[in-house]
Amino acid sequence: MSEARTLKVVLLGNSGVGKTCLRSQFVHHMFTNAYKATIGGDYLTSKVHIKVPENPDSYSETLDQQEDHPADQDRTVLVDKVVNLQIWDTAGQERFNSISQAFYRGADVVVLVYDVSNYESVVALNAWFSRFMEHCHVDNPGVFVLGNKIDKNRVIQKDEVARLLQASSEGGGPSIHDFLQKYTGRGGEFEPEDGIWEITCKKGEMVESFFTRVANYGVYGSESSQSTPLVRFDIDLSNNNQPPISKCC
Repeated sequence: MSEARTLKVVLLGNSGVGKTCLRSQFVHHMFTNAYKATIGGDYLTSKVHIKVPENPDSYSETLDQQEDHPADQDRTVLVDKVVNLQIWDTAGQERFNSISQAFYRGADVVVLVYDVSNYESVVALNAWFSRFMEHCHVDNPGVFVLGNKIDKNRVIQKDEVARLLQASSEGGGPSIHDFLQKYTGRGGEFEPEDGIWEITCKKGEMVESFFTRVANYGVYGSESSQSTPLVRFDIDLSNNNQPPISKCC
């Protein structure tokens, strides 16, 4: 088995969209309806085991081969690959933005989370994306969009979400759609063809499918991203007069 790759994944979105539940379901296989606001940010790490072609020239070429010649899929030599997902849960409340932005630095992936029963949470995605791009210091991060709470009454349809994602970010920068990770077939039965995931955190198999797709991005899709060295910030929220302490890890 080849050496494990560590992928820094940041969850962003309005307060209450389910970022903490998403991570808890994936890492601890637990779901709770109890709501507790996240202050600042923290991370948990979980290993994802995936099967990858032994010597693919590129991810896209491997997929194209299997689509054009289905019989070749059975002859492809697959090897185990481990991806360590370092999943950062961040505050969704505006008053904590200045603290949370410290955790964006060096992120390989951002997951923009919205609530299908809350229209404002979708509209806010452009602002979250703009702030992330400003502070992540990564040239070409992986961007995923995840709608949560499909078990509730939705107030926005998926085609409207897609339209909003095509709008330019604040300041006239690139849109979320420009960076959105497209369909690959590697995310299992729940992977959407339009690249916009919609799940409920109550169903572990949906969450597992999503993070499997993120892990596959870590193996193939992040080769073109360039970032500064990963930095860990230890922030003492009990004393606002003290500056953050930065340590290399």
